[in-house]
Amino acid sequence: MSRYKTSRREFLRLSTVGAGAVLLAACGAPQPEPAAPAATAAPAAAAATAAPAASAETVTLNVFVHENHPFDLVKPLFEAKYPNVKLNMMKNNDMNVFRTTLAAGDTDPGSVPDIFWPEPFDVQQLGKTGVLFDCTELIEKHKSEFSEGKLAECYISKTGKYASVPGAISPTGLYWRPDIWEKAGVQMPDDWTWDDFIPAAQKIKKDTGAYSLFLPTDGSQLASVLWTFILAQLGGSITNADGTKVTMDDDKGIAAMTLVKKIYDADIAINDGMFNETFLSACKAGKVAAFPMQDWYRQFGIGGSVKTPEEGLGKWRVALLPRAVKDGIRTANFGGANTASTKYTQHPTEVSAFLEFAHMTMEGSSAIAKFGNTPSYLPYLQGDEFLSLQAPIFGDQPYNKVWAEAIKQYPKQWYKLPVSNEATGEVDTKMPDILKGKVGVEEGLKTIGDTVRKLNERYQD
Repeated sequence: MSRYKTSRREFLRLSTVGAGAVLLAACGAPQPEPAAPAATAAPAAAAATAAPAASAETVTLNVFVHENHPFDLVKPLFEAKYPNVKLNMMKNNDMNVFRTTLAAGDTDPGSVPDIFWPEPFDVQQLGKTGVLFDCTELIEKHKSEFSEGKLAECYISKTGKYASVPGAISPTGLYWRPDIWEKAGVQMPDDWTWDDFIPAAQKIKKDTGAYSLFLPTDGSQLASVLWTFILAQLGGSITNADGTKVTMDDDKGIAAMTLVKKIYDADIAINDGMFNETFLSACKAGKVAAFPMQDWYRQFGIGGSVKTPEEGLGKWRVALLPRAVKDGIRTANFGGANTASTKYTQHPTEVSAFLEFAHMTMEGSSAIAKFGNTPSYLPYLQGDEFLSLQAPIFGDQPYNKVWAEAIKQYPKQWYKLPVSNEATGEVDTKMPDILKGKVGVEEGLKTIGDTVRKLNERYQD
């Protein structure tokens, strides 16, 4: 049985970011008495585009989220627009507990929220069982306003329905320090490949001592990140579209792992993980010149740790990734939670109104972007406000111009099916032996693939 690795949401719940950060612990807020269903509430499948009727009665929606969440900024805006609807932010988004609750048939409003923030593989796992709120009508109304790749995360092949709405889109780029690169006489090219990146990174390390990647080799969490990025760039995935076939050890998977090993052999990667305090300390000490990572790492990783110019505040920039193959995409994805409800909600009309407001309006998208996530709503992403946003870590760079370009290339075939998290956990554990040459690339990846095929059997009907 594979272990679940620590995701960003678990990092937020269990860890600290930087020396001065506060422990981000999930805590259950006092639960109000659930309001009776509004007399005008339509059945869940028919409520997608309806607005909450004006009522003297206040409807309370229980919202399960982690601490420090973008919905904290959406809440006052939504409640101002819908004054008869209140959001009870419960700061409790433990998906392991939630899966158990649903499996046990517990439909108490205090245990089963009206709104929650699941990862895409959770949407796929729960969506197959039919327990999630049907978002199909709402999605169809706004389908042209989202990228195909992000919509695929919300679509359930078995039911032919959408079981969530797109939340954070989470494109990947290259975080880099121009001042360190300049010391080595290396410039950021307009376009390049990972093969081009390797000698540039070797020169940076030789001249400055700084690494240009992170790649933990102790079998711990997130060793697989670089491999998943390159696999997505090559057009590969962990599984096929409906999750019935494991594809991670096909020709694309092998090519991705071969390239990762080439990068490892070049000795340009720091042997550390992106959420480790030692990695963040190395970044602050100027010992890391670049690394590929998601948009949200600005908010939840390096941006939360680096506090002064001496530590690199204002000196970081972001760029598109090197390509894995000529004419390939220059981004990937990792994370990117969506928003969902369950069929048990007593307030489908109000839930639909929140889903639409938070993720399908300029106002909701603006709040999410200002928090630090990249919203999925394309009309907002193409607007001046998003494209002109700046952040202290990136100095005067309008960094969202990079993410907007990355989203145009967002992978359409990176399928986040239920087994995906366990699959990357297997890669985390076994990839170090491949990198160190203890086992061949093809042999090692096939062994991992066979393990994941067994794990995947329980997700098949």
